[in-house]
Amino acid sequence: MSRQTGKAKEEDLIAQLTILFPDGDPAYFEHCLSYYQVDHVERIADKIFELGGYYPKAPHPRATKTEKWNAALRILATVLFPDTDLAYLRSLIRQFHHSHVEQVTTYILQQQHRHIHIPERLDFGQLQPADTFRSDAYKNQTLLLLYNDFPQVWKSSIRAVVAENNWDYVHSYDQLTALGSGGLLQRIRHFFLNWSFHGSPQASSSSMEVCTPDLDSELQLDVTRLWQRRACQQVLADQSLAHQLNQDDYHHLGQAITCDCCFDDYPFEQLVFCSQGTHGFCHSCLVHFVTEGLFGQGGLRGATRFACIAADAEPCPGCLPADDFEHRVLTADLWKAYELSVLEANLAIPMAQGMVVRCSACGYGELDESTTPFISIIGGTRPFLFVAHLFNWDLEKDLQLAYGRILQKRRGFAFQCRNPICGKLTCLNCLHAIRGLHACWENELDGMRLYVEKAMADAVKRTCPRCSLSFQKSDGCNKITCQCGYIMCYVCRKHIGKESYGHFCDHFRETPGPCKKCKRCDLYKTDPEEQTVQQAALHARREYMNAHPSVAPQMRITIGPQSRLDQIRKRRASSNRDKREGNSRLNVFLLKF
Repeated sequence: MSRQTGKAKEEDLIAQLTILFPDGDPAYFEHCLSYYQVDHVERIADKIFELGGYYPKAPHPRATKTEKWNAALRILATVLFPDTDLAYLRSLIRQFHHSHVEQVTTYILQQQHRHIHIPERLDFGQLQPADTFRSDAYKNQTLLLLYNDFPQVWKSSIRAVVAENNWDYVHSYDQLTALGSGGLLQRIRHFFLNWSFHGSPQASSSSMEVCTPDLDSELQLDVTRLWQRRACQQVLADQSLAHQLNQDDYHHLGQAITCDCCFDDYPFEQLVFCSQGTHGFCHSCLVHFVTEGLFGQGGLRGATRFACIAADAEPCPGCLPADDFEHRVLTADLWKAYELSVLEANLAIPMAQGMVVRCSACGYGELDESTTPFISIIGGTRPFLFVAHLFNWDLEKDLQLAYGRILQKRRGFAFQCRNPICGKLTCLNCLHAIRGLHACWENELDGMRLYVEKAMADAVKRTCPRCSLSFQKSDGCNKITCQCGYIMCYVCRKHIGKESYGHFCDHFRETPGPCKKCKRCDLYKTDPEEQTVQQAALHARREYMNAHPSVAPQMRITIGPQSRLDQIRKRRASSNRDKREGNSRLNVFLLKF
Protein backbone atom coordinates (compact mmCIF):
# COMPACT_ATOMS: atom_id res chain seq x y z
CA MET A 1 0.00 0.00 0.00
CA SER A 2 2.83 2.37 0.90
CA ARG A 3 4.55 1.51 -2.36
CA GLN A 4 1.44 2.44 -4.32
CA THR A 5 1.13 5.68 -2.35
CA GLY A 6 4.76 6.55 -3.10
CA LYS A 7 4.23 5.85 -6.79
CA ALA A 8 1.15 8.07 -6.87
CA LYS A 9 3.03 10.84 -5.09
CA GLU A 10 5.88 10.59 -7.59
CA GLU A 11 3.45 10.81 -10.52
CA ASP A 12 1.82 13.85 -8.90
CA LEU A 13 5.20 15.59 -8.56
CA ILE A 14 6.04 14.81 -12.20
CA ALA A 15 2.67 16.27 -13.22
CA GLN A 16 3.44 19.47 -11.30
CA LEU A 17 6.82 19.78 -13.01
CA THR A 18 5.20 19.14 -16.38
CA ILE A 19 2.80 22.02 -15.72
CA LEU A 20 5.74 24.32 -14.97
CA PHE A 21 7.76 23.04 -17.94
CA PRO A 22 5.25 21.68 -20.51
CA ASP A 23 7.84 20.58 -23.05
CA GLY A 24 10.12 18.90 -20.49
CA ASP A 25 11.02 15.22 -20.55
CA PRO A 26 9.07 13.34 -17.84
CA ALA A 27 11.85 10.76 -17.59
CA TYR A 28 14.29 13.55 -16.74
CA PHE A 29 11.97 14.87 -14.03
CA GLU A 30 11.64 11.37 -12.60
CA HIS A 31 15.42 11.10 -12.48
CA CYS A 32 15.71 14.48 -10.71
CA LEU A 33 13.21 13.47 -8.00
CA SER A 34 15.59 10.79 -6.72
CA TYR A 35 18.07 13.48 -5.55
CA TYR A 36 15.71 15.25 -3.14
CA GLN A 37 13.72 14.22 -0.07
CA VAL A 38 11.53 17.30 0.50
CA ASP A 39 10.40 20.30 -1.54
CA HIS A 40 11.03 18.42 -4.77
CA VAL A 41 9.26 20.76 -7.19
CA GLU A 42 10.69 23.99 -5.76
CA ARG A 43 14.27 22.71 -5.62
CA ILE A 44 14.19 21.21 -9.12
CA ALA A 45 12.72 24.43 -10.54
CA ASP A 46 15.42 26.49 -8.78
CA LYS A 47 18.09 24.18 -10.21
CA ILE A 48 16.73 24.62 -13.72
CA PHE A 49 16.75 28.40 -13.36
CA GLU A 50 20.34 28.26 -12.07
CA LEU A 51 21.28 26.40 -15.27
CA GLY A 52 19.95 29.24 -17.38
CA GLY A 53 16.54 27.70 -17.97
CA TYR A 54 17.91 24.65 -19.76
CA TYR A 55 16.29 21.24 -19.32
CA PRO A 56 15.94 18.22 -21.64
CA LYS A 57 12.84 18.46 -23.75
CA ALA A 58 10.62 15.60 -24.86
CA PRO A 59 10.56 14.90 -28.64
CA HIS A 60 6.77 14.70 -28.54
CA PRO A 61 4.33 14.92 -25.63
CA ARG A 62 2.79 11.53 -26.38
CA ALA A 63 5.78 9.84 -27.98
CA THR A 64 6.45 6.21 -27.12
CA LYS A 65 9.79 4.93 -25.92
CA THR A 66 10.66 3.65 -29.40
CA GLU A 67 9.80 7.00 -30.98
CA LYS A 68 11.97 8.85 -28.43
CA TRP A 69 14.87 6.51 -29.09
CA ASN A 70 14.55 6.93 -32.86
CA ALA A 71 14.38 10.72 -32.54
CA ALA A 72 17.60 10.69 -30.51
CA LEU A 73 19.24 8.22 -32.91
CA ARG A 74 18.35 10.41 -35.89
CA ILE A 75 20.08 13.43 -34.32
CA LEU A 76 23.12 11.48 -33.19
CA ALA A 77 23.59 9.50 -36.41
CA THR A 78 22.98 12.25 -38.96
CA VAL A 79 24.06 15.48 -37.23
CA LEU A 80 26.38 14.97 -34.27
CA PHE A 81 28.22 11.73 -35.05
CA PRO A 82 27.64 10.91 -38.74
CA ASP A 83 30.72 8.63 -38.84
CA THR A 84 29.96 6.52 -35.74
CA ASP A 85 28.73 2.94 -35.95
CA LEU A 86 24.95 2.73 -35.63
CA ALA A 87 24.94 -0.40 -33.47
CA TYR A 88 27.26 1.39 -31.06
CA LEU A 89 24.91 4.40 -30.91
CA ARG A 90 21.89 2.16 -30.32
CA SER A 91 23.63 0.39 -27.45
CA LEU A 92 24.46 3.74 -25.82
CA ILE A 93 20.90 5.02 -26.18
CA ARG A 94 19.57 1.92 -24.41
CA GLN A 95 21.87 2.57 -21.44
CA PHE A 96 20.30 5.91 -20.55
CA HIS A 97 16.73 6.54 -19.41
CA HIS A 98 16.43 10.21 -20.35
CA SER A 99 18.24 13.01 -22.17
CA HIS A 100 19.62 10.50 -24.65
CA VAL A 101 21.22 13.03 -27.00
CA GLU A 102 22.99 14.93 -24.23
CA GLN A 103 24.19 11.88 -22.30
CA VAL A 104 25.36 9.92 -25.34
CA THR A 105 27.20 12.98 -26.66
CA THR A 106 28.94 13.50 -23.32
CA TYR A 107 29.93 9.84 -23.13
CA ILE A 108 31.40 9.73 -26.66
CA LEU A 109 33.36 12.95 -26.15
CA GLN A 110 34.79 11.55 -22.93
CA GLN A 111 35.83 8.38 -24.75
CA GLN A 112 37.51 10.39 -27.49
CA HIS A 113 39.30 12.52 -24.88
CA ARG A 114 40.70 9.31 -23.39
CA HIS A 115 41.87 8.23 -26.89
CA ILE A 116 39.51 5.24 -26.88
CA HIS A 117 38.56 4.10 -30.38
CA ILE A 118 34.95 4.72 -31.43
CA PRO A 119 33.57 2.22 -34.00
CA GLU A 120 33.33 3.80 -37.45
CA ARG A 121 30.82 3.41 -40.26
CA LEU A 122 31.35 4.17 -43.92
CA ASP A 123 27.88 5.28 -45.04
CA PHE A 124 28.51 8.79 -43.74
CA GLY A 125 25.41 10.46 -42.30
CA GLN A 126 23.03 7.81 -43.63
CA LEU A 127 20.26 6.31 -41.50
CA GLN A 128 18.18 3.57 -43.09
CA PRO A 129 14.91 2.23 -41.63
CA ALA A 130 16.65 -1.10 -40.96
CA ASP A 131 19.04 0.69 -38.58
CA THR A 132 16.39 2.24 -36.33
CA PHE A 133 14.70 0.88 -33.22
CA ARG A 134 11.66 -1.32 -33.83
CA SER A 135 8.40 -1.25 -31.93
CA ASP A 136 7.06 -4.28 -30.08
CA ALA A 137 4.29 -4.67 -32.65
CA TYR A 138 6.85 -4.75 -35.47
CA LYS A 139 8.96 -7.34 -33.63
CA ASN A 140 6.06 -9.65 -32.85
CA GLN A 141 4.61 -9.51 -36.35
CA THR A 142 8.08 -10.00 -37.88
CA LEU A 143 8.49 -13.21 -35.91
CA LEU A 144 5.06 -14.44 -37.00
CA LEU A 145 5.81 -13.74 -40.66
CA LEU A 146 9.18 -15.48 -40.49
CA TYR A 147 7.64 -18.45 -38.66
CA ASN A 148 5.23 -18.71 -41.57
CA ASP A 149 7.93 -18.17 -44.24
CA PHE A 150 10.36 -20.71 -42.72
CA PRO A 151 8.26 -23.37 -40.96
CA GLN A 152 11.12 -25.90 -41.23
CA VAL A 153 13.47 -23.75 -39.09
CA TRP A 154 13.33 -23.80 -35.29
CA LYS A 155 11.51 -20.79 -33.87
CA SER A 156 14.30 -20.12 -31.39
CA SER A 157 16.78 -20.07 -34.29
CA ILE A 158 14.61 -17.53 -36.09
CA ARG A 159 14.50 -15.36 -32.96
CA ALA A 160 18.30 -15.47 -32.73
CA VAL A 161 18.73 -14.50 -36.39
CA VAL A 162 16.24 -11.64 -36.03
CA ALA A 163 18.10 -10.35 -32.97
CA GLU A 164 21.37 -10.39 -34.94
CA ASN A 165 19.79 -8.24 -37.68
CA ASN A 166 18.27 -5.56 -35.41
CA TRP A 167 14.80 -7.11 -35.89
CA ASP A 168 14.72 -6.13 -39.55
CA TYR A 169 12.41 -8.36 -41.57
CA VAL A 170 14.17 -8.13 -44.95
CA HIS A 171 17.69 -8.75 -43.63
CA SER A 172 16.49 -11.61 -41.43
CA TYR A 173 14.65 -13.15 -44.38
CA ASP A 174 17.80 -13.02 -46.50
CA GLN A 175 19.97 -14.58 -43.79
CA LEU A 176 17.48 -17.37 -43.10
CA THR A 177 17.33 -18.06 -46.83
CA ALA A 178 21.12 -18.30 -46.93
CA LEU A 179 21.20 -20.63 -43.90
CA GLY A 180 19.14 -23.26 -45.73
CA SER A 181 16.12 -25.35 -44.88
CA GLY A 182 17.51 -27.13 -41.83
CA GLY A 183 17.73 -30.72 -43.04
CA LEU A 184 15.56 -33.57 -44.29
CA LEU A 185 14.23 -34.57 -40.87
CA GLN A 186 12.81 -31.11 -40.25
CA ARG A 187 11.15 -31.13 -43.68
CA ILE A 188 9.47 -34.47 -42.86
CA ARG A 189 8.43 -33.15 -39.45
CA HIS A 190 6.92 -30.04 -41.05
CA PHE A 191 5.03 -32.19 -43.59
CA PHE A 192 3.31 -34.30 -40.91
CA LEU A 193 2.56 -31.29 -38.71
CA ASN A 194 1.00 -29.14 -41.43
CA TRP A 195 -0.67 -31.64 -43.79
CA SER A 196 -3.43 -34.10 -43.04
CA PHE A 197 -3.89 -37.51 -44.63
CA HIS A 198 -7.28 -36.44 -46.05
CA GLY A 199 -5.55 -34.34 -48.70
CA SER A 200 -6.54 -30.92 -47.38
CA PRO A 201 -3.76 -28.66 -46.17
CA GLN A 202 -3.99 -27.42 -42.60
CA ALA A 203 -2.38 -24.10 -41.84
CA SER A 204 -0.10 -23.96 -38.84
CA SER A 205 -0.93 -21.79 -35.89
CA SER A 206 1.74 -19.27 -36.85
CA SER A 207 0.36 -18.82 -40.35
CA MET A 208 -3.14 -18.32 -38.99
CA GLU A 209 -1.91 -15.65 -36.61
CA VAL A 210 -0.11 -13.86 -39.44
CA CYS A 211 -3.34 -13.37 -41.38
CA THR A 212 -4.33 -10.23 -39.48
CA PRO A 213 -5.57 -7.05 -41.16
CA ASP A 214 -3.76 -4.65 -38.78
CA LEU A 215 -0.19 -5.18 -39.99
CA ASP A 216 2.38 -2.69 -38.75
CA SER A 217 2.94 0.11 -41.26
CA GLU A 218 6.75 -0.22 -41.24
CA LEU A 219 6.52 -3.98 -41.63
CA GLN A 220 4.05 -3.54 -44.49
CA LEU A 221 6.63 -1.40 -46.31
CA ASP A 222 9.32 -4.05 -45.77
CA VAL A 223 7.05 -6.81 -47.03
CA THR A 224 6.17 -4.72 -50.08
CA ARG A 225 9.85 -4.04 -50.73
CA LEU A 226 10.63 -7.75 -50.50
CA TRP A 227 7.86 -8.65 -52.94
CA GLN A 228 9.01 -5.91 -55.34
CA ARG A 229 12.52 -7.33 -55.24
CA ARG A 230 11.16 -10.78 -56.02
CA ALA A 231 9.12 -9.34 -58.88
CA CYS A 232 12.21 -7.61 -60.33
CA GLN A 233 14.19 -10.83 -60.12
CA GLN A 234 11.39 -12.69 -61.84
CA VAL A 235 11.20 -10.03 -64.57
CA LEU A 236 14.94 -10.35 -65.20
CA ALA A 237 14.68 -14.12 -65.33
CA ASP A 238 11.73 -13.93 -67.74
CA GLN A 239 13.56 -11.40 -69.87
CA SER A 240 16.64 -13.61 -70.08
CA LEU A 241 14.49 -16.59 -71.04
CA ALA A 242 12.64 -14.54 -73.65
CA HIS A 243 15.92 -13.39 -75.21
CA GLN A 244 17.16 -16.98 -75.33
CA LEU A 245 13.95 -18.24 -76.95
CA ASN A 246 14.01 -15.38 -79.43
CA GLN A 247 17.62 -16.14 -80.32
CA ASP A 248 16.83 -19.83 -80.79
CA ASP A 249 13.96 -18.96 -83.13
CA TYR A 250 16.18 -16.68 -85.21
CA HIS A 251 18.86 -19.36 -85.54
CA HIS A 252 16.27 -22.04 -86.31
CA LEU A 253 14.73 -19.97 -89.11
CA GLY A 254 18.11 -18.79 -90.39
CA GLN A 255 17.25 -15.09 -89.99
CA ALA A 256 20.01 -14.09 -87.56
CA ILE A 257 22.03 -10.97 -88.45
CA THR A 258 25.83 -10.85 -88.30
CA CYS A 259 27.52 -8.32 -86.02
CA ASP A 260 29.97 -6.14 -88.01
CA CYS A 261 32.50 -6.21 -85.16
CA CYS A 262 32.72 -9.77 -83.79
CA PHE A 263 30.96 -11.37 -86.81
CA ASP A 264 28.71 -13.50 -84.63
CA ASP A 265 25.00 -13.96 -85.36
CA TYR A 266 22.35 -12.21 -83.23
CA PRO A 267 18.62 -11.41 -83.41
CA PHE A 268 17.53 -8.02 -84.67
CA GLU A 269 16.49 -6.90 -81.15
CA GLN A 270 20.03 -7.43 -79.79
CA LEU A 271 21.75 -5.20 -82.36
CA VAL A 272 22.29 -1.45 -82.61
CA PHE A 273 22.58 0.06 -86.10
CA CYS A 274 24.44 3.19 -87.14
CA SER A 275 22.68 6.22 -88.59
CA GLN A 276 23.54 5.08 -92.14
CA GLY A 277 21.67 1.82 -91.56
CA THR A 278 24.45 -0.29 -93.04
CA HIS A 279 26.25 -1.58 -89.93
CA GLY A 280 24.89 -3.36 -86.88
CA PHE A 281 26.70 -4.20 -83.66
CA CYS A 282 25.85 -6.45 -80.73
CA HIS A 283 25.58 -5.12 -77.18
CA SER A 284 28.68 -6.95 -76.00
CA CYS A 285 30.93 -5.30 -78.60
CA LEU A 286 29.49 -1.88 -77.83
CA VAL A 287 30.10 -2.32 -74.10
CA HIS A 288 33.73 -3.28 -74.78
CA PHE A 289 34.06 -0.29 -77.11
CA VAL A 290 32.79 2.18 -74.50
CA THR A 291 34.80 0.60 -71.68
CA GLU A 292 38.04 0.77 -73.66
CA GLY A 293 37.23 4.29 -74.82
CA LEU A 294 36.66 5.57 -71.28
CA PHE A 295 39.15 3.59 -69.20
CA GLY A 296 41.65 2.28 -71.75
CA GLN A 297 43.50 3.48 -74.82
CA GLY A 298 40.41 4.68 -76.67
CA GLY A 299 39.55 8.30 -77.35
CA LEU A 300 35.96 8.35 -76.19
CA ARG A 301 36.48 10.58 -73.14
CA GLY A 302 34.79 13.90 -73.80
CA ALA A 303 33.43 12.80 -77.19
CA THR A 304 29.95 14.14 -77.92
CA ARG A 305 29.04 11.41 -80.44
CA PHE A 306 29.58 7.68 -80.85
CA ALA A 307 31.22 7.11 -84.22
CA CYS A 308 30.50 3.95 -86.19
CA ILE A 309 33.07 1.25 -85.38
CA ALA A 310 32.73 -0.79 -88.57
CA ALA A 311 36.03 -2.29 -89.78
CA ASP A 312 35.59 -1.28 -93.43
CA ALA A 313 38.22 0.01 -95.81
CA GLU A 314 36.38 3.32 -96.02
CA PRO A 315 35.38 4.87 -92.65
CA CYS A 316 31.63 4.99 -92.15
CA PRO A 317 30.37 8.59 -91.69
CA GLY A 318 27.48 7.42 -89.53
CA CYS A 319 27.17 7.49 -85.76
CA LEU A 320 25.51 5.27 -83.19
CA PRO A 321 22.38 6.53 -81.37
CA ALA A 322 23.09 7.74 -77.84
CA ASP A 323 19.58 6.79 -76.66
CA ASP A 324 20.26 3.12 -77.33
CA PHE A 325 23.50 3.34 -75.38
CA GLU A 326 21.74 4.91 -72.40
CA HIS A 327 18.63 2.72 -72.21
CA ARG A 328 19.55 -0.58 -73.90
CA VAL A 329 23.30 -1.19 -73.96
CA LEU A 330 25.19 0.40 -71.07
CA THR A 331 24.68 0.03 -67.36
CA ALA A 332 23.84 3.06 -65.26
CA ASP A 333 27.38 3.31 -63.86
CA LEU A 334 29.02 3.12 -67.28
CA TRP A 335 26.69 5.72 -68.77
CA LYS A 336 27.34 7.99 -65.78
CA ALA A 337 31.10 7.67 -66.36
CA TYR A 338 30.62 8.75 -69.99
CA GLU A 339 28.52 11.77 -68.99
CA LEU A 340 31.15 12.74 -66.42
CA SER A 341 33.87 12.63 -69.08
CA VAL A 342 31.83 14.95 -71.31
CA LEU A 343 31.30 17.33 -68.38
CA GLU A 344 35.02 17.40 -67.61
CA ALA A 345 35.83 18.19 -71.22
CA ASN A 346 33.40 21.12 -71.23
CA LEU A 347 34.77 22.47 -67.94
CA ALA A 348 38.43 22.10 -68.88
CA ILE A 349 39.05 25.84 -69.38
CA PRO A 350 37.24 27.05 -66.21
CA MET A 351 38.94 24.31 -64.19
CA ALA A 352 42.36 25.36 -65.48
CA GLN A 353 41.61 28.92 -64.33
CA GLY A 354 40.58 27.73 -60.85
CA MET A 355 36.98 28.89 -61.24
CA VAL A 356 35.40 25.46 -60.57
CA VAL A 357 35.11 23.95 -57.08
CA ARG A 358 34.67 20.18 -57.31
CA CYS A 359 33.71 17.35 -55.01
CA SER A 360 36.59 14.91 -54.72
CA ALA A 361 34.21 11.98 -54.15
CA CYS A 362 31.96 12.10 -57.23
CA GLY A 363 33.24 14.84 -59.54
CA TYR A 364 30.33 17.24 -58.96
CA GLY A 365 31.44 20.86 -59.47
CA GLU A 366 30.21 24.41 -59.02
CA LEU A 367 31.32 27.55 -60.84
CA ASP A 368 32.77 30.17 -58.49
CA GLU A 369 32.15 33.60 -60.00
CA SER A 370 32.92 35.55 -56.83
CA THR A 371 36.68 35.61 -57.47
CA THR A 372 38.55 37.03 -60.45
CA PRO A 373 40.49 34.31 -62.33
CA PHE A 374 44.22 34.30 -61.74
CA ILE A 375 44.97 34.56 -65.45
CA SER A 376 43.14 37.92 -65.55
CA ILE A 377 45.27 39.21 -62.69
CA ILE A 378 48.47 38.13 -64.44
CA GLY A 379 47.34 39.78 -67.67
CA GLY A 380 47.16 43.19 -65.99
CA THR A 381 50.54 42.94 -64.28
CA ARG A 382 52.80 42.13 -67.24
CA PRO A 383 54.96 45.28 -66.86
CA PHE A 384 55.52 44.60 -63.17
CA LEU A 385 56.43 40.98 -63.91
CA PHE A 386 59.02 42.15 -66.45
CA VAL A 387 60.61 44.56 -63.97
CA ALA A 388 60.61 41.90 -61.23
CA HIS A 389 62.28 39.46 -63.61
CA LEU A 390 65.17 41.92 -64.06
CA PHE A 391 65.82 41.73 -60.30
CA ASN A 392 65.54 37.89 -60.27
CA TRP A 393 62.24 38.06 -58.41
CA ASP A 394 59.65 35.42 -59.26
CA LEU A 395 56.70 37.74 -58.75
CA GLU A 396 54.24 35.44 -60.54
CA LYS A 397 54.89 32.61 -58.07
CA ASP A 398 54.42 34.92 -55.09
CA LEU A 399 51.19 36.25 -56.56
CA GLN A 400 49.95 32.71 -57.12
CA LEU A 401 50.65 31.80 -53.47
CA ALA A 402 48.84 34.90 -52.24
CA TYR A 403 45.96 34.18 -54.62
CA GLY A 404 45.68 30.63 -53.22
CA ARG A 405 45.54 31.90 -49.64
CA ILE A 406 42.80 34.38 -50.55
CA LEU A 407 40.80 31.63 -52.26
CA GLN A 408 41.07 29.35 -49.22
CA LYS A 409 39.94 32.15 -46.93
CA ARG A 410 36.92 33.00 -49.09
CA ARG A 411 35.86 29.45 -49.96
CA GLY A 412 36.84 27.72 -46.75
CA PHE A 413 38.03 24.13 -46.56
CA ALA A 414 34.70 22.26 -46.44
CA PHE A 415 32.69 21.66 -49.62
CA GLN A 416 29.17 20.27 -49.40
CA CYS A 417 28.33 18.23 -52.48
CA ARG A 418 24.83 18.89 -53.81
CA ASN A 419 24.71 15.73 -55.88
CA PRO A 420 21.71 13.82 -54.44
CA ILE A 421 23.49 10.50 -54.96
CA CYS A 422 26.68 11.62 -53.19
CA GLY A 423 25.93 14.43 -50.73
CA LYS A 424 29.33 14.08 -49.01
CA LEU A 425 31.23 16.79 -47.17
CA THR A 426 34.81 16.88 -48.48
CA CYS A 427 37.91 18.88 -47.61
CA LEU A 428 39.30 21.16 -50.34
CA ASN A 429 42.75 20.97 -48.79
CA CYS A 430 43.45 17.23 -48.55
CA LEU A 431 40.52 16.12 -50.80
CA HIS A 432 39.36 13.60 -48.17
CA ALA A 433 35.85 13.13 -46.86
CA ILE A 434 35.19 15.05 -43.64
CA ARG A 435 34.07 12.60 -40.97
CA GLY A 436 33.41 14.21 -37.61
CA LEU A 437 36.40 16.15 -36.24
CA HIS A 438 38.50 16.30 -39.40
CA ALA A 439 42.30 16.48 -39.47
CA CYS A 440 44.02 16.79 -42.85
CA TRP A 441 46.53 14.16 -43.91
CA GLU A 442 45.65 11.88 -40.97
CA ASN A 443 46.74 8.26 -41.11
CA GLU A 444 43.73 6.17 -42.15
CA LEU A 445 45.44 2.77 -42.00
CA ASP A 446 44.55 2.31 -38.33
CA GLY A 447 40.93 3.06 -39.15
CA MET A 448 40.99 0.42 -41.89
CA ARG A 449 42.48 -2.17 -39.57
CA LEU A 450 39.87 -1.53 -36.86
CA TYR A 451 37.02 -1.53 -39.38
CA VAL A 452 38.13 -4.86 -40.87
CA GLU A 453 38.60 -6.42 -37.43
CA LYS A 454 35.07 -5.38 -36.44
CA ALA A 455 33.64 -6.88 -39.64
CA MET A 456 35.52 -10.15 -39.00
CA ALA A 457 34.11 -10.32 -35.47
CA ASP A 458 30.56 -9.49 -36.62
CA ALA A 459 30.69 -12.30 -39.21
CA VAL A 460 30.78 -15.03 -36.54
CA LYS A 461 29.01 -13.38 -33.62
CA ARG A 462 25.79 -14.61 -32.04
CA THR A 463 23.09 -12.45 -30.44
CA CYS A 464 20.82 -13.41 -27.58
CA PRO A 465 17.19 -12.83 -28.66
CA ARG A 466 16.17 -12.07 -25.07
CA CYS A 467 18.66 -9.38 -23.99
CA SER A 468 20.30 -8.57 -27.39
CA LEU A 469 23.79 -9.32 -26.04
CA SER A 470 26.29 -10.20 -28.79
CA PHE A 471 28.98 -12.78 -28.07
CA GLN A 472 31.42 -15.19 -29.72
CA LYS A 473 32.51 -18.60 -28.45
CA SER A 474 36.25 -19.06 -27.96
CA ASP A 475 36.23 -22.66 -26.68
CA GLY A 476 34.04 -25.20 -24.89
CA CYS A 477 30.86 -26.92 -25.97
CA ASN A 478 28.09 -25.55 -28.17
CA LYS A 479 25.59 -25.22 -25.32
CA ILE A 480 25.66 -21.48 -24.64
CA THR A 481 24.09 -19.93 -21.55
CA CYS A 482 23.64 -16.16 -21.70
CA GLN A 483 23.99 -13.95 -18.64
CA CYS A 484 20.22 -13.43 -18.73
CA GLY A 485 19.63 -17.20 -18.46
CA TYR A 486 18.72 -17.87 -22.09
CA ILE A 487 20.19 -21.19 -23.30
CA MET A 488 20.80 -21.69 -27.01
CA CYS A 489 22.75 -23.86 -29.45
CA TYR A 490 25.75 -22.08 -30.92
CA VAL A 491 25.41 -23.94 -34.25
CA CYS A 492 21.72 -23.66 -35.16
CA ARG A 493 20.80 -20.91 -32.62
CA LYS A 494 17.83 -22.95 -31.31
CA HIS A 495 16.57 -22.44 -27.76
CA ILE A 496 17.49 -25.62 -25.83
CA GLY A 497 16.40 -24.68 -22.33
CA LYS A 498 14.29 -27.85 -21.95
CA GLU A 499 16.19 -30.48 -23.92
CA SER A 500 19.63 -29.22 -22.84
CA TYR A 501 22.35 -31.69 -23.92
CA GLY A 502 19.75 -33.94 -25.54
CA HIS A 503 19.79 -31.50 -28.45
CA PHE A 504 23.26 -32.70 -29.46
CA CYS A 505 24.35 -35.93 -31.14
CA ASP A 506 25.48 -38.68 -28.72
CA HIS A 507 26.35 -41.42 -31.23
CA PHE A 508 29.84 -42.91 -31.35
CA ARG A 509 31.67 -42.45 -34.66
CA GLU A 510 34.45 -44.74 -35.74
CA THR A 511 35.69 -42.26 -38.33
CA PRO A 512 35.59 -38.47 -38.15
CA GLY A 513 32.86 -36.75 -40.09
CA PRO A 514 29.11 -36.18 -39.97
CA CYS A 515 26.95 -38.62 -38.03
CA LYS A 516 25.21 -41.18 -40.23
CA LYS A 517 22.46 -41.96 -37.70
CA CYS A 518 21.04 -38.49 -37.01
CA LYS A 519 21.19 -34.87 -38.12
CA ARG A 520 21.56 -33.33 -34.68
CA CYS A 521 24.22 -30.73 -33.92
CA ASP A 522 27.64 -31.70 -32.60
CA LEU A 523 28.43 -30.87 -29.00
CA TYR A 524 31.90 -29.48 -29.63
CA LYS A 525 32.42 -29.30 -33.38
CA THR A 526 31.34 -26.18 -35.28
CA ASP A 527 31.32 -25.33 -38.95
CA PRO A 528 34.64 -23.89 -40.16
CA GLU A 529 34.47 -20.14 -39.77
CA GLU A 530 37.77 -19.26 -41.46
CA GLN A 531 36.19 -18.89 -44.88
CA THR A 532 33.35 -16.74 -43.51
CA VAL A 533 35.82 -14.55 -41.64
CA GLN A 534 38.07 -14.11 -44.68
CA GLN A 535 35.13 -13.23 -46.93
CA ALA A 536 33.93 -10.66 -44.39
CA ALA A 537 37.46 -9.23 -44.16
CA LEU A 538 37.79 -8.90 -47.94
CA HIS A 539 34.33 -7.33 -48.22
CA ALA A 540 35.07 -4.85 -45.40
CA ARG A 541 38.45 -3.98 -46.87
CA ARG A 542 36.86 -3.34 -50.27
CA GLU A 543 34.22 -1.09 -48.68
CA TYR A 544 36.83 0.87 -46.73
CA MET A 545 39.07 1.30 -49.78
CA ASN A 546 36.12 2.63 -51.80
CA ALA A 547 35.29 5.10 -49.02
CA HIS A 548 38.97 6.09 -48.50
CA PRO A 549 40.70 6.03 -51.92
CA SER A 550 43.86 7.60 -50.48
CA VAL A 551 44.63 4.46 -48.46
CA ALA A 552 45.33 2.28 -51.52
CA PRO A 553 48.67 3.76 -52.64
CA GLN A 554 50.12 4.05 -49.14
CA MET A 555 51.04 0.45 -48.48
CA ARG A 556 50.00 -3.13 -49.02
CA ILE A 557 48.10 -4.51 -46.05
CA THR A 558 47.81 -8.25 -45.40
CA ILE A 559 44.82 -9.29 -43.32
CA GLY A 560 44.94 -12.67 -41.60
CA PRO A 561 47.82 -15.10 -41.11
CA GLN A 562 51.03 -14.56 -43.05
CA SER A 563 51.72 -16.73 -46.05
CA ARG A 564 54.82 -18.89 -46.35
CA LEU A 565 56.42 -16.40 -48.74
CA ASP A 566 55.75 -13.50 -46.36
CA GLN A 567 57.34 -15.43 -43.50
CA ILE A 568 60.47 -16.13 -45.59
CA ARG A 569 60.75 -12.46 -46.56
CA LYS A 570 60.36 -11.41 -42.94
CA ARG A 571 63.11 -13.80 -41.79
CA ARG A 572 65.43 -12.58 -44.56
CA ALA A 573 64.83 -8.95 -43.63
CA SER A 574 65.48 -9.75 -39.96
CA SER A 575 68.69 -11.62 -40.87
CA ASN A 576 69.94 -8.72 -43.01
CA ARG A 577 69.16 -6.28 -40.20
CA ASP A 578 71.12 -8.41 -37.72
CA LYS A 579 74.08 -8.52 -40.12
CA ARG A 580 74.07 -4.73 -40.48
CA GLU A 581 73.92 -4.29 -36.71
CA GLY A 582 76.81 -6.76 -36.29
CA ASN A 583 78.92 -4.94 -38.87
CA SER A 584 78.25 -1.60 -37.20
CA ARG A 585 79.33 -3.00 -33.82
CA LEU A 586 82.49 -4.39 -35.44
CA ASN A 587 83.31 -1.01 -36.96
CA VAL A 588 82.86 0.70 -33.60
CA PHE A 589 85.11 -1.90 -31.98
CA LEU A 590 87.84 -1.38 -34.62
CA LEU A 591 87.66 2.39 -34.24
CA LYS A 592 88.29 2.09 -30.51
CA PHE A 593 91.46 0.11 -31.11
